[in-house]
Amino acid sequence: MSEQSSGTVDVLLGLHHGVSSSNSEVMVHALHPRVAIMNNGTRKGGEPDVMKVLFSSPGLEDLWQLHFSQLSGQEYTVPGAFIANTLDDPQSAIPVAPLPPPQPGPGTPPAPVHNGKAYWIKLTAQPSGVFTVTNARNGFSKTYGGGI
Repeated sequence: MSEQSSGTVDVLLGLHHGVSSSNSEVMVHALHPRVAIMNNGTRKGGEPDVMKVLFSSPGLEDLWQLHFSQLSGQEYTVPGAFIANTLDDPQSAIPVAPLPPPQPGPGTPPAPVHNGKAYWIKLTAQPSGVFTVTNARNGFSKTYGGGI
């Protein structure tokens, strides 16, 4: 972290898929990240309560997601430029309300099968504290200042 950085951490990486059991408001807000990168799946993570915590985190500039989350709905979805993998069989419209997560057990429908090309999110950091996050799907990248 650079001395000029506004957050306690510059990047919060992982977020354990964006599930509520691993992302309490107390923890995320105490870390005060500038940028968060969520390693979620289409039906695992990105839960509405976690998205509320992230979106209300003081100083958060951007959230990057490995996958579009069907559990987020329109209210808790980041712009597509920040999502590396969309749905293979996209719906005609994104539901406004978040979808409920599937209940565990023998009747649980299988997770959507990823049948397209897989994309990644890359973080490149410089000794000065400047770092860049890049979405491989669309080539979108954003550089975050730093410097000591």
